[in-house]
Amino acid sequence: MPFPLGIGIITYNRKATVAATIARVRALTREPHAALVVADDGSSDGTPGMLREMRVPVVAGINMGIAWNKNRALFVLSQLLGCETVILLEDDAQPNEAGWEAQWMAAARRWGHVNYAGTWLRHHFLSGSGTADDPVRATMVTAQCAAYSRGALTYAGYFDPRFRGFGHEHVEHTRRMIRLGYGGGVEQRDGKEQVIFHLITGGVGVVESTSHGDAAAADRNLLLARQLMAEQGYRAPWGNDSQLRQFRSEAESSFAGDPVRFALHGAPADKVPAGSPGRGLLARLLGAAGR
Repeated sequence: MPFPLGIGIITYNRKATVAATIARVRALTREPHAALVVADDGSSDGTPGMLREMRVPVVAGINMGIAWNKNRALFVLSQLLGCETVILLEDDAQPNEAGWEAQWMAAARRWGHVNYAGTWLRHHFLSGSGTADDPVRATMVTAQCAAYSRGALTYAGYFDPRFRGFGHEHVEHTRRMIRLGYGGGVEQRDGKEQVIFHLITGGVGVVESTSHGDAAAADRNLLLARQLMAEQGYRAPWGNDSQLRQFRSEAESSFAGDPVRFALHGAPADKVPAGSPGRGLLARLLGAAGR
């Protein structure tokens, strides 16, 4: 039976940050039949070894940029594991309340796609309380956390693999989702068409972390995004046969024919090795959640 929920965490060279995020996801997620995978974009700071010690399912490969890395998690969870809803967390977006995932699941079921209502976007908010039933309607979007229904990914597709590095890939993807009927709309405002994004708070906070942004890559991706906004329809996670073979190899290596090992609650939190980063935080979170 497919998992009702898949949680993907995206990381690159932020070992301590992703360890804390994994600990919070394990401690605060209440959906009993959730899957978890971490997508690692070729980290060189010891992250791969730490993830093995923490017994976290991983899909990984050489450094390809955030669009490719997000596609790794989305594809494994949606296509290989059949998750009905996928929540995608960047590694600095951390759950901060028990049962945080419920609002994201409800929003994905209702709207198909929804993004995070970061407080720094408040001056772009138009209306809404930030719940699944009453999402914030905003004129700007951010990428730290997003939820997708399986149907939205089936019809709108994945991040465009032509984006490399970091910047603007999430805006293009979300606007494509909206164009195909998921997660927002287009309204006339001041005589112009305005894209409206659906955002929720969803029991998630964003912590300070080291940025891997690159101005040249962001500028290049902005030009690409403007070009791609006019293109319609589905995007595969790869762009040509060579990329397909690379992506398939990464996905199949992570999957290894054993869906049970992706179960979030299959490896009990108290079995995380004592020396693993995040172990102390995990113990504190479990204690707080039990009060």
